[in-house]
Amino acid sequence: MVDKSINFLKYKYIAFLVSFVMILSFIVATVSKGGFNYGIDFAGGLKIIAKFSQGTVDEKSIRQTLDEFSPTVQQIGEDSKKEFIISMRLAESDKSTEKTELAQQSNVKAKLMKQYPGVIFQSEENVGPAIGNFLKKSAIKLFVIAVVLMMFYLSFRFEIKYSVGAMVALLHDITASVAFCGFAGVEINIPVVAALLTIFGYSVNDTIVIFDRIRENNQVKGKLIFTEVINRSITQSMSRTLLTSLTTLFAVLALYLLGGEVLNDFALVLLFGIVVGTYSSMYIASPVLVTWERFRSKK
Repeated sequence: MVDKSINFLKYKYIAFLVSFVMILSFIVATVSKGGFNYGIDFAGGLKIIAKFSQGTVDEKSIRQTLDEFSPTVQQIGEDSKKEFIISMRLAESDKSTEKTELAQQSNVKAKLMKQYPGVIFQSEENVGPAIGNFLKKSAIKLFVIAVVLMMFYLSFRFEIKYSVGAMVALLHDITASVAFCGFAGVEINIPVVAALLTIFGYSVNDTIVIFDRIRENNQVKGKLIFTEVINRSITQSMSRTLLTSLTTLFAVLALYLLGGEVLNDFALVLLFGIVVGTYSSMYIASPVLVTWERFRSKK
């Protein structure tokens, strides 16, 4: 063991307050904006894969052509192929009937054909409100199932006091990340759900590494009390935690800066989730572990 350790638990109440204020602020901001910004996967919309023959076409020019529809445009394949995925949500008034959906689809195609003669529509997909609602409910069920399965795993893998700390930190990270999506206006779509599930696994993994060290040190603690064991264990794990987090952050930051418009929201949520997950492993999971241990010892 190292001789010196940082007193992380000294700031546990400040950490609890920071987390509470942060999450509450995100929720208030989300409600004030009218709720989450759902993408076409959950709200319904139109997705077209188009191949252009005109040499000057790019993502920016396509967005300008379809500016009234606020499209998301992503180039796929090699630059020379000029193939793009064009996605857009339906206007609020267009969600009631199939007729209006087809009208918007025809309008979009007409504008593209006028601006870019020779454009070929390789694929067209309409996601209706009913399908979007089904996907939304499926995503929620997926999260609930994942949380329940993780609870069973942690209960089997650790003593109850460790599993409680890990689950509180996990719920903290997911709640903060979902609230952040509403606060930042991130479009909730399938890639963002994937990012949230990635944060789910990342948070648990980081917490388990620290808890494993706490459990090992607790077996040979000598004259150290439990809080000192925790502080020492976090200190010993810090280099590994920071190196892993920074390495992941650099990779995700590159994805955010270079990945284009379609991957920006995915990478932004991951960036936030990694930072919060690293913070919660030290300042949420471990303090909860101490609180639970004190609560049990009083019985």
